[in-house]
Amino acid sequence: SRRGSDARATVCCIFLCVFPRGEVPSSAASISEAETFSYLELVLQMMMRPPRLGRVQTMFLLLLVLSLGMQLHQTAALFTVTAPKELYTVDYGSNVTLECCFDTGGHVELRNLKASLQKMENYTSLQSERASLLAEQLPLGKASFHIPRVQLTDAGQYRCLIIYGLAWDYKYLTLKVKASYKKINTYLLRIPGVDEVELTCQAEGYPLAEVSWPNISVPANTSHIKTADGLYQVTSVLRLKLHPGRNVSCVFWNANMDERTSAVIEDGGKEPDTSSNWLLHIFIPSFIIVLMFVATMIGLRKQLFQKLPFRKDTTKKSVAAIRREVDRAI
Repeated sequence: SRRGSDARATVCCIFLCVFPRGEVPSSAASISEAETFSYLELVLQMMMRPPRLGRVQTMFLLLLVLSLGMQLHQTAALFTVTAPKELYTVDYGSNVTLECCFDTGGHVELRNLKASLQKMENYTSLQSERASLLAEQLPLGKASFHIPRVQLTDAGQYRCLIIYGLAWDYKYLTLKVKASYKKINTYLLRIPGVDEVELTCQAEGYPLAEVSWPNISVPANTSHIKTADGLYQVTSVLRLKLHPGRNVSCVFWNANMDERTSAVIEDGGKEPDTSSNWLLHIFIPSFIIVLMFVATMIGLRKQLFQKLPFRKDTTKKSVAAIRREVDRAI
């Protein structure tokens, strides 16, 4: 009916006046909004039950509604949520605990408390499945959410929402994930036929880093690919004439994290193709030894085959002679 719709509109206006915190979280609607509506609608239904109310009765019920609204507003004003730390920057694969604190103005009644961590994505909030609430911290006025083995997909903005009875409040927390370019693999390759070397620096990390070669005017060829884990594998190749005894370094700069890591490629006169020479030095003698062994085995086998018939005949003769001697003895 029109009167019922007007009543619900009045309830909505009163609710917005009672809780002027911006948006009403969807997860809080089942507690704060529903209970508040039930209280206010009960009063408004009392107002609408009589066909017509007198001015005194109407004013009395209106004051009752305003009193209830002020009481709820004072209850909400006493409850506040704070964030000791709003920005968390953690290493990839490590553990992190996001925390927000709440003040109830007295003893914490756990049965009236509800805490959740929601990840904000595309202007919507979703309950974080990766975070687990540490219940032992709630009596201390702390809502701590533990995320193990942080992944790159965990990065983003979170909303720590605390509902206490009819009161609620929240704080936004930001999580950044980094993977330092700590392990830099270096390679040195001499170009055959020319007096040049090819220097390579390669490392994995996140976010994408820039690579520079200090005190080198020759441009480098830098590229990157994404690994299965979402990390960046950055490879920088530099080709130049390298004088003996000169060291060259490469620097990985993670601009978003303001982090620098470097590695030095040393040239102590060692040829980078010594590995192939080493293989030749091992392979050739080993091959000769194997050939000699095979030839020896073939020769022994031939000799063995030649001796086998003679051994068989002598064996037969020996057995026959023994039998004759046995027969004579009998």
